[in-house]
Amino acid sequence: MSSSTVRTPRPYPLLESAPAAAALALVSGLLNAWTFGQIGTFATVQSGNLLSIGYFMAEGDPSRVLAAAASVLSFALGSFLCTLVVLWRARTGRGYSVEVLLCEVIALAALALASVTGAVGPEWIAGAISFVAGVQGNAFHRETGMLYGNIAVTSVIQMAASLFGRAVGRRIADDGERHLRPAGAYLAVLVAFAAGGGLGFSLNLVWEGLSLALAAVVLLALWIAAVHTRSNVDPAQNAPTP
Repeated sequence: MSSSTVRTPRPYPLLESAPAAAALALVSGLLNAWTFGQIGTFATVQSGNLLSIGYFMAEGDPSRVLAAAASVLSFALGSFLCTLVVLWRARTGRGYSVEVLLCEVIALAALALASVTGAVGPEWIAGAISFVAGVQGNAFHRETGMLYGNIAVTSVIQMAASLFGRAVGRRIADDGERHLRPAGAYLAVLVAFAAGGGLGFSLNLVWEGLSLALAAVVLLALWIAAVHTRSNVDPAQNAPTP
């Protein structure tokens, strides 16, 4: 077989793979279930919080404006600090995903406990959750490899629909690329995000904080996989989250 006919697959890093993307989207849905259910803010979908700021300003409700603004700022702070960690680890030639995942697990387990015991006010827990979401978004959200629904659900929907459209319209114009398989991966991410939200709301009705506990468990499973994988783990940093 000639070298021109040999197809060498381009494996994605572990945390850019479709299963990992779906798991991270599930976590994002679980986090949003807690913050939206408790104080009406979004942990990850900051466009929703920005819209809420304008809406509650028009309504003359400064407390809701403050809650939404606090979520935006907490998310931004988590993203900012995570960027510094990623840069520092890159400078020393070391990966960062294993440590970030472990920190997320510990933080969410502590927040779940705080939610159950009522030791901390819900507004403070929500801010901490948004901070964790910012860390997760900046560490693992990438447009190369796999785009998952941590902060870009609209983009995921657009990509899934666009890829399905290209598959259906192949006879109109064929670009030679595969479409159905990546479209299915994007769809799986959307389903996981929605499932995380629905499951999280249901769990928190039984025991407030269960959605956070389950998110910690999912991230723990990813951490175990990251520790034991022999392939590349960290997502590519050539397309950082804005």
